[in-house]
Amino acid sequence: MKTPIKLADYPDNPDLFWDLSSIINKNKAAEFFKRVAKAFCVYSPTVKKVYSNFEVLLAGSEREGIIVLPDPYAFHDTFSHINEAAIKKTGVILYPGAAINQNGLLIGIPLGNEKRMRHLSFTTAINFLNRIYQKKIGIEFLPVLVNGDLREFAAKTPYLHLHRLDTRGLTDQSNFEKNDIGSAIKDKFSNITPLITKNA
Repeated sequence: MKTPIKLADYPDNPDLFWDLSSIINKNKAAEFFKRVAKAFCVYSPTVKKVYSNFEVLLAGSEREGIIVLPDPYAFHDTFSHINEAAIKKTGVILYPGAAINQNGLLIGIPLGNEKRMRHLSFTTAINFLNRIYQKKIGIEFLPVLVNGDLREFAAKTPYLHLHRLDTRGLTDQSNFEKNDIGSAIKDKFSNITPLITKNA
């Protein structure tokens, strides 16, 4: 029988606690995150690891936030020695379509250096991003989440900023290991399919 997992088991990794104190509609944000997080890997810069197997728990009442709790027994689902330089901000956001009276998930993509975004359906946006990244740098769009990516619009609707893994920045891994990490991120991301056409 497995020993219950607690945040106290990870005292050296503050990245596991996601603070929601600055978000007004905390319940809505936490619920949105719990529903879509199953489709993402999470990166921790403190320990330089990517987790693909984790639980999302609500923190105790004394702390306003959520806990991303990796399964310590899932050794093959944790990737170590991931340089922080390989994790890139994208400016791309994911949010529930209900924010504009639509179903499923929508994606906002920044337009160049302008402070404007192009809002697309999920499938259209992902296909577009993959084409752009393949054309510009020769790799797929590999989305990951980092502590702080869960945010809120002024209308109190939650959204997620998406980081991405650039496998070219991995310096401690062989090509096989890089492909393995990329495949894990893509496989996890495929779990988002049921949410595309449903209210998220």
